[in-house]
Amino acid sequence: MTDKAIESKDVSNIPMLDGTNLSHWHMQVKIHLRSKDLIDICEKLVPSDASTTIVIKWSRASYEAMNLITTRVTERVFWKVVNAENIEKANQLWEKIEEQCTSKRAVNRGQVWMDGQRSFYNSNIHNYINLCRKLMMEL
Repeated sequence: MTDKAIESKDVSNIPMLDGTNLSHWHMQVKIHLRSKDLIDICEKLVPSDASTTIVIKWSRASYEAMNLITTRVTERVFWKVVNAENIEKANQLWEKIEEQCTSKRAVNRGQVWMDGQRSFYNSNIHNYINLCRKLMMEL
């Protein structure tokens, strides 16, 4: 198998980020970025005292990381996270993806909790309190 075929297969195993699967996607992409020695590019800034050669290498690696990341997100997610501020730096794109998907996940969890509370309460406070006690005992 050629190197290109192996690389293509590796990337195709990473799920598409659709906004609901950040944890799974994040772990898979992080593993892949590590295997390519690109994770530092996504999680750190270029050192302020870096030589011109290092800055150029860092920029190339940043574009490579961004290419990998953006090919594994849906079009909807792409347009939510890629903008003029982060189109040049992988670490800024990485932060934006985490910010967008984490905040959406928190909102979704809050909505599920509110819906659950509404259905449990059902206008009967006595039954609601008993149900809450029962659920707390199961914890």
